[in-house]
Amino acid sequence: MRINLIRKLMLGTIAAVTLMIGIGSATSAEAQARVVRRPPRVVFYRPYRPFYNPFYWGPTWNRTYTVVDPIAAQREDGYRDGMDKGKDDAKDGLGGNPERHKKFNKSKSLAYREAFLQGYAEGFNREVG
Repeated sequence: MRINLIRKLMLGTIAAVTLMIGIGSATSAEAQARVVRRPPRVVFYRPYRPFYNPFYWGPTWNRTYTVVDPIAAQREDGYRDGMDKGKDDAKDGLGGNPERHKKFNKSKSLAYREAFLQGYAEGFNREVG
């Protein structure tokens, strides 16, 4: 009779530990599903100094910076890349298929892909006539 009581106690303990582990893993899964947001890209613009004066010991450029929108930068890159690839395909006599290019296929940005398609169509049509 004591053996049955000890078995029930052991099985209850194992069941409780298993449930606690299951609850613990569910809460850590929620923490892993967070979205990580990156800060915006910062670009430094420095004025052009055509003449170098080795005897001037002051700062050589102004200490200013401009924050650039990363989505707008992706659009510009995509449009420029698409325009170049469209012109190249038209010169080589290939059909207008932007999906054959690695930059378009490997991009994970929707803004880059849309701009690539626009630039590709415009570059291809300009070159074809």
